[in-house]
This record gives sequence, structure tokens and C-alpha cells, in this order.
Amino acid sequence: MSLAVGMLFGLGASASWALANVAIQRAGRAIGALQGLFWAQLVGIAIAVGGAALLGERPASPTTADAAWIAVAGVSGLVAYVGIFYAFEHGRLTLAVPIMSSWAVLSSALSLLLFHEHLMTGQLAGAAAVIAGAVTVGRHAQRSDGAGEGGRRWLPAAVAAAMAFGVLIPAMRRLSPVFGAVGTVGVVYAADLVLALPLALAFRVRLPLPPAAAWPAIVLSGFFETAGSACITLGARHAPLAIVSPLASLASAFTVVYAWAVLRERPARGVLLGAALVSAGVVVLAL
Repeated sequence: MSLAVGMLFGLGASASWALANVAIQRAGRAIGALQGLFWAQLVGIAIAVGGAALLGERPASPTTADAAWIAVAGVSGLVAYVGIFYAFEHGRLTLAVPIMSSWAVLSSALSLLLFHEHLMTGQLAGAAAVIAGAVTVGRHAQRSDGAGEGGRRWLPAAVAAAMAFGVLIPAMRRLSPVFGAVGTVGVVYAADLVLALPLALAFRVRLPLPPAAAWPAIVLSGFFETAGSACITLGARHAPLAIVSPLASLASAFTVVYAWAVLRERPARGVLLGAALVSAGVVVLAL
């Protein structure tokens, strides 16, 4: 039963992050990636604090080792979220999301090392399928006429986000016993902002109050991103992170379906093949 609960939380994370992907793209295109990220994370901190209070989570006093993990989570989180907002602002969801979904491979690999989890041979094959799918989509994005100059800008951001999320999720798993499943999300967002604000000042990045029309997308970005992160940390309490992470990365399949059906994005066969490999790989990883 515990394994099933963990898998359900993983699926909940995938559904939340699929909705977050759509909201993030809208927020980034409305006010810019960095401004959208800043305000969405402030919303996320408020939601995480309120959620932790409702669940009665009581954070423990962090040790020196915990502080080091907070730093790891802050750096990886900043890279991940800047990458995802930038990639979604400049790229198409059907190209960017499957690349980012490969974070599950790195997350699963780190969970084997850090938490002594185990994967079966078939699940290793699933990891290979995820990597192959991400490479296929990436190669197509580089030469796609539809991506144009934007493809050369957002592709490195998407790859960086995938790698950073692969580190961030195990770091959150490590911190969740200290701060709680929901409280950990708020801690990570706060660490992101502590690192980001001096950089914003140094590079003279303006962060004005967004217009009223942009707030629905900002609030939805913060809410669904926070809900997805909370789901995966809760899921890791019931099932190995090497299983929960791939299920959470099924957000790629959900987002591509949405982009196809609602946004009318029509990726070429190479992208569809890559997305299919990614989706099949994450399913096999969870078997």
C-alpha cells in the first residue's frame, strides 16, 4: 500500500507540474522570465508557509550538514527555475518540456547513491529511453526551422534546467525530514531568492510589480509548482525516489498533449518520436 501511495503522489506531481508548465509559459511571456520567476516564487513561499502551518509541520533546527544541503538546493533550484522560465518564454512547450523531463534520470541515479535505493534491469532500460528521447528532441530543436534563432537561446536553458532539477529533487528529499514536505519547498524558494536578489542588483534586473493581467498566470505558476514539489517530497516518504521521480516527470507527456490539443503546436516526427521515447522510458522506470 505504501508503494501505491508514493506512486499516486508521483502522478499528482506530474499533473501539478504539467499545469505549472502552461502557467509558467504564460507568465514568462507576459512579463519576462526573470520577473515572472521572482513573483511566482514569492507566491510559492506564501503557499508553502500556509500549507506547512495547516499540516502542522514543525521544522527542526538545521545542522551544518542541513545548511550545506540548503545551499545545494538553492543553487540547483535557481538554475532550474531560471532555465525553465527562460526556455518556456522563448521556446515551444512541445520542444522544451521533453528535454527537461530527463531530470528524472539524474534524480534516480543520485537517489541510488544517496539513499541506497535500487532499480531493476528493466528500469535501467527506461532511463536509457528517457535519455535517447531527450537527445532526439534536442537534435531536432537545433535544426528546426520553426525554432529559428530562439532555438539556440532556449535549448541550453532547457538542458541546464533538466540537470539542475535532477540535483534539486534529491536535495529536497534530504531536507524534507528537517523542514517537512511542504515547508521544504518554501525553504528552497527562499534560498533561491537569497542567491538571486544580489545577482539581480548586480546586473540591474528590474523587478517591478506586475500588471493586474499577469497575476493569474503568476499565482497559478507558484501554486502548481509548489503543489508538484510537495507531492514528490511526500511521495518519497512512501516509495523510493527512483520510482517517484519518473512518475513525476510524466508531466512532459501531459504538457505535450496540452500543447498539441489547445495551443495547436504541431511538432515534427522527430519531436514526436523523442517525446514518445521519454514517455515510454519514464513509465518503464516506474514498473
